[in-house]
Amino acid sequence: MWRRRPGSYARAVINRLTSVLLALVAVLAWASPAAAHGLDAEADVRFAQTIGGMELTVVVRASIRVPAPLQVDVVAHDPGKGGPVELAVRSVEDGGSSTASVRIEAGRPGMYPAVLRAGQVGPHELEVRAGGERSVLPFNLLVPRTPRWEVVVYAAFACGAVALLGALASAALRRRGTAAGFAGTFAVAIVVAFTTGALSPWIAPEEAPAPETLTRPNAQPLVEVSPERPPIRSDYRLRVTLFDGSTGAPADDLVEHHAALAHLVVTGDDGRFFRHVHPIRTAPGVYEVRLRAERPGRHLVYVEFERTGAGGQLVSGAFTVPGPDERDPGESPVTVTTGAVPVIEPARPVAGRPVRLTLDTGATALRPWLGMAGHLILRSRDGGYLGHVHEARSMADATADATAARAPDESVARYGPRLEFVFSFPRPGRYLVWIQYAQDYRIVTVPHVVEVAEEGSGR
Repeated sequence: MWRRRPGSYARAVINRLTSVLLALVAVLAWASPAAAHGLDAEADVRFAQTIGGMELTVVVRASIRVPAPLQVDVVAHDPGKGGPVELAVRSVEDGGSSTASVRIEAGRPGMYPAVLRAGQVGPHELEVRAGGERSVLPFNLLVPRTPRWEVVVYAAFACGAVALLGALASAALRRRGTAAGFAGTFAVAIVVAFTTGALSPWIAPEEAPAPETLTRPNAQPLVEVSPERPPIRSDYRLRVTLFDGSTGAPADDLVEHHAALAHLVVTGDDGRFFRHVHPIRTAPGVYEVRLRAERPGRHLVYVEFERTGAGGQLVSGAFTVPGPDERDPGESPVTVTTGAVPVIEPARPVAGRPVRLTLDTGATALRPWLGMAGHLILRSRDGGYLGHVHEARSMADATADATAARAPDESVARYGPRLEFVFSFPRPGRYLVWIQYAQDYRIVTVPHVVEVAEEGSGR
């Protein structure tokens, strides 16, 4: 009977193990999606929400695998009267869901953790209920993709382990040729593993997804207030409905933009009323927030959001709260709520030239809010211009990592006492300015008025 020579048999074993190694690499490299719309799988997902009389940020912590528990932190910046917040996460693809709840204590801002469960990656919806209101927030649940060099190392070690066991078993059975073949494969696998690991710092990372092409039109807004003319000292509901500019269908493809689907700023025409809130998503393309009419007069509404495939957008509207103007003629056009006074350099800013605004908060432990240590919102006196500037140091921190996976986190008080903003006023005239930051989780608002000179005015 013909018998295969030991050397030939060893080569066959090596070839088979090589095929196994290649198969392992191919299977392991087929990983789950690692990014979506510029978000890294290692980044938390944040949704600021003004709901149930509270200002909250709901943080879905990044997961390293699924199925697994899903950590969700509810950050109460303004707990209001407090109360239960019900959470539910649901997979859009298979309908699998999980629920949890936290109870916000009245007058106690801070973090309230909850644990849900995720069964798979892909599109999900997070439902938030509080104070009789309900918001449904879409997000993509992602897990990190293992680097290819790491896949090769693991696969090589696995192949080496199989080869080692085969060599030992063959040696015990006194099959020298087979044992030699396994031993050779073991040596090759170990060399591949250690060489790949040693070279990993110089192995180029996988290319980031190409920037998204802007192919969709801007959304067309409809800004409504119910009742249409809210009585003074009563609640009203402000609704923003977004429509696709080409189809007329609801524009229901907003993405997380600075920790919210939409940022809404309401200011009194004279600047004495200011609110920066985050409406809840009540239906496809529909965002609502409940506010209180505190002062009479005309109010200006600005909504900032980002639409998939269309980029960022700012829309505006207006409504009136009827009632007599009770303002003292000498009263400041903004209501001062803190003793902190911003410092502007140069002291007499000129339109079109950079200025530096600094604020000494007096606090050495400021927490990020909406991903930044501070926000500066400025509005021209006539309401035709609204700007939104981020604090310089935290902006640098957030952009240092190209994936934004390590954005500043609300759980760490890492900023203060000095906040700094660098920007330019577009036109001369009077500007109303509001600086916001989080101290002990609670939002502090510092208003200011700036007179901007015209280029060459000599001021």
